[in-house]
Amino acid sequence: MRRSWMFERLRGLGGGLLVALGLALPALAGAPIEGTWRTLNGAEITVAPCGTEFCGTLSWIVIPAQQRSVCQLMSKDEFGPLILDYNNPDKTQQTRSLLGAQMLTVAPTRDPNAYSARIYNAEDGSTNDVLLWVVNGTTLRLGGGCVASMCLVTQDWPRVGPRETVPDYTCG
Repeated sequence: MRRSWMFERLRGLGGGLLVALGLALPALAGAPIEGTWRTLNGAEITVAPCGTEFCGTLSWIVIPAQQRSVCQLMSKDEFGPLILDYNNPDKTQQTRSLLGAQMLTVAPTRDPNAYSARIYNAEDGSTNDVLLWVVNGTTLRLGGGCVASMCLVTQDWPRVGPRETVPDYTCG
């Protein structure tokens, strides 16, 4: 599994920095991370408690443009089973459905709006460590933050309401 360069840099600075940043586990009750978040490509990740952490599962998929015409020609019963984790580096996972697959493992920190996470990107099969913040209860910010002169690019995912049928997909 790949680790972000930011994680490697933080690890190189020593464990004391991680403690100083407040990466210790508080109680999970009523965490603002719970809910559904829309990614940049329109997919949705639903975050819920799982054990002492949180898990984010792929609950809504937007079929990429290069597969939309095939998707539109087939019924949901025919196309749905074709949405597999083809890019997973673990060959045994390449036949698993992406609908409902776990994409995030999230650990709370001392800050009730900040989290450390491991995120899986099914588009290229990479797994990376990131930091997450819930901003104003409506936005999940990934990456971000600076240490010295090093800064990560951020993504903002808006909170969305629950869907009646999950997991599911749209042809676009």
